[in-house]
Amino acid sequence: MTPEENVKIAQKAYADFLRGDIAAVLGVLDDNIEWKTPEMVEMPNTGTSRGRDQVAGFFKSVGETWDFQAFEPKEYIASGDQVIVRGSYRPRSRKTGSTVSVEWTMAWRFRDGKITHFQEYTDSAALRDALTARASA
Repeated sequence: MTPEENVKIAQKAYADFLRGDIAAVLGVLDDNIEWKTPEMVEMPNTGTSRGRDQVAGFFKSVGETWDFQAFEPKEYIASGDQVIVRGSYRPRSRKTGSTVSVEWTMAWRFRDGKITHFQEYTDSAALRDALTARASA
């Protein structure tokens, strides 16, 4: 696959997520996907997930924990089998009602049209604060 084709897969995965079509997101994952997010004790299924079932657990936790007010991928940088995406989101904690705005970078790796690796880099301290009501926007 070309870098441009990989960008299109990432763009579609974001669009599917925004529509709530998690099954479509899971459908483009390699069987042995490694999915890494900042580990937060306040939110189950964070850290490293392996395989579609564990990633599905992550998305279940996201839906139970956050109500996204905004989610915006802004820049795609592709090279070889990797796509780096910079963006921002503004989630509201379903538990505390606190809203936080953070920027993120997400790194994707592809093989044969499937996502084999994902890692998110973001301000996990700000997210934790929203989950424990120490912050609001």
